[in-house]
Amino acid sequence: MKKKILCALLTAAVICSCAGCGGNTPAATTKAAEAPAATAAGETKSDADASSIAKAVLDEIPIASAFEKKKDTLGDYFDDLNVDAIEDFNYTICASGAYPDEIAVFRFSSESDAEAAVPVMEARLEYQTKMYKDYTPDEVYKLEDAVIKQSGVWVWYLVTSNNTRADEIVRGQIR
Repeated sequence: MKKKILCALLTAAVICSCAGCGGNTPAATTKAAEAPAATAAGETKSDADASSIAKAVLDEIPIASAFEKKKDTLGDYFDDLNVDAIEDFNYTICASGAYPDEIAVFRFSSESDAEAAVPVMEARLEYQTKMYKDYTPDEVYKLEDAVIKQSGVWVWYLVTSNNTRADEIVRGQIR
């Protein structure tokens, strides 16, 4: 009898946790401007937006319990990120926290702001690697070949099951 009760409680817990994550699909990104970022020498010209870029990655490399974070929460994940310099972004994570998967695509107002964001992304990667090393060691491979890149005003941080392909998708979108 105790086993049946325990089984029923565990089943209820699983159903509740699934119901809490069921409708979380990436929403529209927060954007300061609809127009493409202005370009200067060395910056990448692109009419892409962060939401479309992240969606292209997620369409091919899904994240379990994918959930898009809002701009006012970015400081909780990226210490010292200059949020005011972000013109467009999409930050999608595994909402359950069971997996380290994250897709972050940022368009900054200037190339120097983008350059300043790279060490912030590196610090996030270092934190995640330490945390998941003990939490879910089987998932650390995603962090070991994570992608942190900057091109002009764009910065992307990718932790997925196929970081090489995710990087190819992002590069193809911002060309």
